[in-house]
Amino acid sequence: MPFSLNNAPSTFQGIMNEVFRPYLRKFVLVFFDDILVYSRGWDEHLKHLRVVFNLLWSHKFFAKENKCHFGQEEIEYLGHLISSQGVLANPSKIECMLKCPKPTTIKGLRGFLGLTGYYRKFIKDYGKIVGPVTKMLQKDSFHWLEEATTTFQQLKKVMTTPPVLALPDFSKPFLIECDASGRGVGVVLAQGGRPLAYFSQALKGKSMHLSTYEELLALVLAVQKWRPYILGRKFTIKKDQQSLKFL
Repeated sequence: MPFSLNNAPSTFQGIMNEVFRPYLRKFVLVFFDDILVYSRGWDEHLKHLRVVFNLLWSHKFFAKENKCHFGQEEIEYLGHLISSQGVLANPSKIECMLKCPKPTTIKGLRGFLGLTGYYRKFIKDYGKIVGPVTKMLQKDSFHWLEEATTTFQQLKKVMTTPPVLALPDFSKPFLIECDASGRGVGVVLAQGGRPLAYFSQALKGKSMHLSTYEELLALVLAVQKWRPYILGRKFTIKKDQQSLKFL
C-alpha cells in the first residue's frame, strides 16, 4: 500500500473496487488487500482465478505467493470461517473471548464488548444480554455489580457455541421473525429453516412499557437492517403480537 499517500487505506480500497467492479459480489469480494474468489465448482474456479490474475497483472498489482491459498473448501476471511455449509465465527477469536478476564476499567469493557459485538449477528438476543453492561459505559457509571458479573458470564456462555449461519439464496423467499420483551427487541433473518443472521437492540425509557410499539419497532429495525436482502422481494413476517397480525 502507498503509505506516503494521504488517506492511503480509502484510496487503496477505492482502486480495488474500481479494478474489480464488474465482478464484485458475483465471484469476488475485496477488503483492502484481502481478495476472496468463490465459485461453485473447480472448473468455474479456475476461470474466475484467471480473470482475477489478468486484472491484477494489467493494473500492475502483485500477490505475495506465501500469503495466497488456492482451492480451499473452507477459508478464514475477516474473522469468519466460510465454507459451503455457511459462515462460522472464527474459533480462535471465540477462544480469546473465553479467556478474557473480568474488565476492571471502561477501556477494558469497551474492548470486550467490541470483540463480542463483531460476532453479534451469530448470537440471538445479543442486544438484550449486554444491556446491563452497556449502561456502564456512560460517564461515572462504571460500577461492577453482581448483575454485571452475571451478564459477563452469560455472554461468554452464548459465545461458546455460535451457530453456523446459512448463506443467502436469492431465489428463495426470506423469513423475518420478530420478538420483543421488556428489555429489548430481537429479530432473526432466516431461509429454509436456517438462520442467516441475528439482530437485537436493548430498549430504554417509556418504550419498554409499550408492547405493541416494541413489536412494531422490531419489525421496522429488521427491515432497515436487512434491506439489501429483501428489497424488491416478497418476504414472510412471523410475529406473536395480536394487534399487528393483520399488518
